[in-house]
Amino acid sequence: MMNSPVSIKRTIILALCALVLSIFLPPLYAQENRPSPQDKESTQLVGKWEIYETKEPGKPYLSAYKGRPFVSKGANAFTLILEYRNDGTFKRIARIGESETAEEGTWSLAGHELRHKRKGVQEEEIMYIRFDGRDRYVSTEVFEDSSDPGLFAKFKRI
Repeated sequence: MMNSPVSIKRTIILALCALVLSIFLPPLYAQENRPSPQDKESTQLVGKWEIYETKEPGKPYLSAYKGRPFVSKGANAFTLILEYRNDGTFKRIARIGESETAEEGTWSLAGHELRHKRKGVQEEEIMYIRFDGRDRYVSTEVFEDSSDPGLFAKFKRI
C-alpha cells in the first residue's frame, strides 16, 4: 500500500514542527523542583550578593575569614559572591587570587531558612538569614554533626 503525497508531506511537516518546538521551548521536566520566589523575603533575595564580614560565635565581626581579608578583585582577591535568580537557581563564585570557581544549584527560602542544593552534592546546605534593610543580610550557617561551631556572615548587594 502506497502513502499519498499529502500524508507524506503532513508527516514531514509534523516532524519538523516537533523538532523546532523541542529546540526552542524549554522542556517541562526541567522546570520541576525549581522553587519560584513568591513571598517578600524570597523576592528580596534575588540578585547578586558579596560577603563582607564574618564572625565565629563569641567573637566580633571582621572584614576577613580566618585572618585573610576580603578583597573583591586582583592578585589578592579573596571573596564569595552569591547570585540568586528568580527561577530558583543560584550561582556561587569563589575568588582566591587570580582563580575563580563557580558552582550552581537550586535554592529555596521558607521564612528565615535558606536552603542550597548544589549540583553534584548530595546534602543540602541550610542557613538561617535575616535581612538588615534592602541591600544587606546576615546568614548563620550551622554545621550539624561537626565540632565546627558554625559561622555568621554578612552579605551586601552588589
